[in-house]
Amino acid sequence: MRKQDIWRDPAVAGSYEQRRFRGPLASWKQRRDEDLVVALLEEASAGTRVLDLPSGTGRMFAALRGSGRTVLGVDRSRAMLRQRPRDAGAVSLLEGSAFALPLADQSVDAAVSLRFLFHLDDRTERVRVYRELARVVRGPIVGQVRYRVTAKHLGRFLRSRVGLARRYAPSYSRADVDGELQDAGLRLERLVPV
Repeated sequence: MRKQDIWRDPAVAGSYEQRRFRGPLASWKQRRDEDLVVALLEEASAGTRVLDLPSGTGRMFAALRGSGRTVLGVDRSRAMLRQRPRDAGAVSLLEGSAFALPLADQSVDAAVSLRFLFHLDDRTERVRVYRELARVVRGPIVGQVRYRVTAKHLGRFLRSRVGLARRYAPSYSRADVDGELQDAGLRLERLVPV
């Protein structure tokens, strides 16, 4: 089973928030992500209608709505969509695939894609997702990729060399990320290591 498919299990979706975002470090990372995404969207003068792909349980909904945006959450897991937090406010939710978004061309002002793209180990799949985002988004796209120039990458690399990590997934250089985006008709504006 591919990692992306486990999120369709209602039991996994029901425990996702508890497992992923509880505790001081996880809460700090969540706030950091929220603040960074909102700041990047503000800096880019993004419009108000933002696609959250995949939206999962809606971890970005409250921050995006709090910054005055209308949120459209798309996820292929109905079970994850059903876990939407109560404090998220009114959001539109659609079940759909990142490879064939159920949206019209240029129908959203901006997009956010966190904790997803680095699960796609295949370059061809990532470029397909980037092309879909380019098709539906008329403004900036904030995405999270596995980037080589981070302390986390160095730690994973070192742990894998001494046998403390089961699997080492190589991270990408700026040129790798830029090349994939160019192949999808997009342009890399900024790369922010976190």
